Amino acid sequence: MSAGCRAALRWAIRGAGVAVLALLLVRVGAAPFVDGLRRLTGPVVLAAVAATALTTLLSALRWQALGRLLGTPLPLDAAFAAYYRSQLLNTVLPGGVTGDVERALRRAPAGERLRRLRVVAWDRGAGQAVQLVLLAAALPALPPPVRLPGWIVLLAVAALVAAALAACGGRAPTAGPARLLRTDLRRLARRPVVLALVIVLSVAVALLHAGVLVLAAVATGAPPDPGRLLPLAVAVQVAMAVPIGFGGLGAREGAAAVVFAAAGLGTAAGVSAGVAYGALALIAVLPGIVPLLTPAARRLPVRRARSGAAR
Repeated sequence: MSAGCRAALRWAIRGAGVAVLALLLVRVGAAPFVDGLRRLTGPVVLAAVAATALTTLLSALRWQALGRLLGTPLPLDAAFAAYYRSQLLNTVLPGGVTGDVERALRRAPAGERLRRLRVVAWDRGAGQAVQLVLLAAALPALPPPVRLPGWIVLLAVAALVAAALAACGGRAPTAGPARLLRTDLRRLARRPVVLALVIVLSVAVALLHAGVLVLAAVATGAPPDPGRLLPLAVAVQVAMAVPIGFGGLGAREGAAAVVFAAAGLGTAAGVSAGVAYGALALIAVLPGIVPLLTPAARRLPVRRARSGAAR
């Protein structure tokens, strides 16, 4: 891809989120955006900060477990600091993956970069895969206008995964990424305890993030009904994985507006909940400034892998 095409793609990604926000502003006016910020209280902010600290710890444990399995073991304190830093960068920079690339490559020796990127890719992929499974579980509880798009998304992802696995399933060694994918899958299959740990941690992280969105919705006036709001929050979380805008800006508010309107709660209520969640998410990852700016905390020491580490 040429430099001009890459630049155009970057601007398209940034502009898509702005375009969604502009459409919502025309549709519902400025009041829901203002309400999403005005109704946040101290206890709500503290609860979101505490929940995010817990999700960061659980995410760091998942990253550590995958790193140990695939040959890049790292201390938990360093993983915790790096995860906070990556969440902050993902929130304030376009694309939503800059922080993950940074935590993979920071101070990585030339020979370790690919392996570090693989571990981070598995870490992110595990979280998003579990979100899709939770979406499948939540679909029966979602309103019918959201249910069909949800099934389409799940079937499309399943087809892509099946194609990727089929490409890696031949007997002959496959070059490049397919060979590495097959090697990693075999290591995961041989360590079911690690795989189970990654799944449990990913479920906990996804539910905690969805819980913060439920908290934001209730704070902005939605009925305090977790059984009704949690499936909606799961659907919005999946939509936020679309890499547009800055930290989900635009995708978050647009998805919340559509889902909340379909559930009978109103487009404005969805916009307010999405704006409040975005503000809470930004505030909650601000501790990532410390490892971003403190030289001692910026280091990500990685212990030498054992002889059986993945190649």
